[in-house]
Amino acid sequence: MHLFTTLSLAAVLCTVHGAPSVRPPTLVVQGNALDIDMLPPHTAPGTCPIDTISCQRTDIDPCCSPQNGLLVLAQQWDTRWGPSDQFTVHGLWPDTCQGKQLPGSGCDHTRAYSNITDILSSSNDPDIIRDMNSLWPSNKGDNNWFWSHEWVKHGTCVTTLHPTCYADSYLPYQEVTEYFRSILDLRAKYNVYAALNASGIVPTEPETGRRPKNTYSLDQFKQAIRDAWGVEPNVKCRGRQLQEVWLWFQVRGRDTYYPVEPRGQDTCHRISYQQKST
Repeated sequence: MHLFTTLSLAAVLCTVHGAPSVRPPTLVVQGNALDIDMLPPHTAPGTCPIDTISCQRTDIDPCCSPQNGLLVLAQQWDTRWGPSDQFTVHGLWPDTCQGKQLPGSGCDHTRAYSNITDILSSSNDPDIIRDMNSLWPSNKGDNNWFWSHEWVKHGTCVTTLHPTCYADSYLPYQEVTEYFRSILDLRAKYNVYAALNASGIVPTEPETGRRPKNTYSLDQFKQAIRDAWGVEPNVKCRGRQLQEVWLWFQVRGRDTYYPVEPRGQDTCHRISYQQKST
């Protein structure tokens, strides 16, 4: 007969100053082994198969391959925010493998953190706040609200970042830092500004009037992205004003993103891609 001892993760790990009091996953100790009592047994990250492709199998541990395995990286162009030669991040949004959106309230209310700035500031990534402020600003001026919204709605739906996937190596809130840093790295790898620039598509000076003359076609934008990465994007506009470029991804293994053809709709015809005022 085995002796079971239930331990709360909070009893053995420190917490981030200012972070909300949230009940962490409960671990059940059986001898020297750890089992998760709230989800099926998981594969340790180091032993996950590296060649698994998201959305191709249903029998894969969600710690090894994201269950919501079709994702959109939305990069935005707001002339009021961010470096003059960079698109900024709106978010990385997991969808179902059928391309359907997930619940607006997110996937894990126990990790609905509202103080992402505090969590990131207390992390072991010394540059992340600087990078987030530069490349992931809120166009409403409240970065913490924006980042918290993106985490709750989208970050909690990345199954490979669930705390139970780390087993006994988990540190409080490490999945939050990993989520945001991985998206910043993905934005740097798939640099939309650089891809457009390589095809001669550059921001133009602002023009007055309802129909600016210095515009690009949707086909020009799509071809520039295809030349760079072999797939087309979705391009989003308000009227003719460029708003966002969406790149779609599936995932190899736990966290190797590769671009795939888009599943969404374009909202542009002629595109006004204006210089930033920053």
